[in-house]
Amino acid sequence: MKLIKIQKISKLLVDLKFAIGVLALIALASSLGSFIEQDEPSFFYEENYPLDKPIYGFITYKLIISLGLDHVYITWWFLTLLIILGISLIGCTITRQFPLLQNSKEYFFRKQEKSFLNLPFAIKLKKSFYLKEAILLKFQKLNLYTYQNGNLIYGYKGLIGRISPILVHVSLIIILAGSSIGAFKNFKAQEILPKAEIFHIQNPIRIGLLTSLPNITTRVNDFWVEYKNNKINQFYSNLSILDSYGNEIKTQTISVNNPLRYDNIDFYQSDWNLLGIRVKKFNDIQTYEYPVFPLNKNTKSWITWVNSNNKNTTIIFDQFQQTFLTYDENGNFLSIKNLGDLINNEFSVVDILPATGLLIKYDPSIIIIYIGFGLLMITTLFSYLPYTQFWSVEDSKNIWIGSSTNRGKIQLEIEFENLIRKLENKLYSSYFISSSQKKEKN
Repeated sequence: MKLIKIQKISKLLVDLKFAIGVLALIALASSLGSFIEQDEPSFFYEENYPLDKPIYGFITYKLIISLGLDHVYITWWFLTLLIILGISLIGCTITRQFPLLQNSKEYFFRKQEKSFLNLPFAIKLKKSFYLKEAILLKFQKLNLYTYQNGNLIYGYKGLIGRISPILVHVSLIIILAGSSIGAFKNFKAQEILPKAEIFHIQNPIRIGLLTSLPNITTRVNDFWVEYKNNKINQFYSNLSILDSYGNEIKTQTISVNNPLRYDNIDFYQSDWNLLGIRVKKFNDIQTYEYPVFPLNKNTKSWITWVNSNNKNTTIIFDQFQQTFLTYDENGNFLSIKNLGDLINNEFSVVDILPATGLLIKYDPSIIIIYIGFGLLMITTLFSYLPYTQFWSVEDSKNIWIGSSTNRGKIQLEIEFENLIRKLENKLYSSYFISSSQKKEKN
């Protein structure tokens, strides 16, 4: 009984419909991973997928968290689907594709007229002088791999069309292997750093089970913002990778969609922030630093207070500008100031302290997945190439010629008709020459 169950499971795994079903489930799960934000903190899902307003009537944060839809690609059920699909592809390749390829490489001859009647293209010609040799020559001009055994001839072309399905399976297995590796061997970290800061990666958002944080020393050399029409167009960070002695190994200015890559680790420019301001009081050589606080969540406006002579002055910054707004302690607007301007004849803001937001990612599976998809695109195109076969058999009076293909039947029909016309012309010429020779003898 156990043997019968194992056989049933084996047949199910190599069944094409089963593999397509598993692939459909993976596609559905991947679409959910694209629709639902991944790797966000729990409060994010509570705010965006509340219980009182479920999306489509049933999608709430409880459903997302319970099914692991907040990290679809590393859940146990998604990885299980990948493993099942990989086993199915390997089994199908071994049990079906390799035998089919082996049979395609082996030559076999058709010896009976009945076997030609089952072919989509077949014709019977009268035997004539050197007709078999003409058929061999025409087969060679059609770029066929030709085999001959006495009066039997066999030729084929387009074997790549038979190999391509195997390579398609191999490319899918490579993609699945890359996805599985990426689930266990990866990390993503977020760092908010001021200018001139030297840091190590220490704030991971996500980290794989088999991943350890690398010991890379990085320095933020500079940070600046580019404006266009009084709006932020781009922001930049100049980073340096340092060795254990503080020497620069690599330096690069990064921006959005232009990361620094070192040792398979990517440093992306993802965000920016203001940490504080530097204030210098009148007739005082010392400079003081004051923190700033965001006015509202997810906005680029900050507020702070400076106390001078027992009076609080409120300062508001909007974006990364050189200007700011001032208010008195009662909330009344005073004026718009520039950096360095004297405020209430008591102090001035001499500098602002920006911070760059870096998204740091490591995923060794990306190159594997790219290779898999590249091979998949190429082999998918090759799989549309036709695999074509020709046969010929000769008896005492006639010669049978037949052909078949797995695709491109119209093109084969044209080739077959052209071949027959040329052979018929050869047959007619041979008949005409032999008739002329008989007349000369008479």
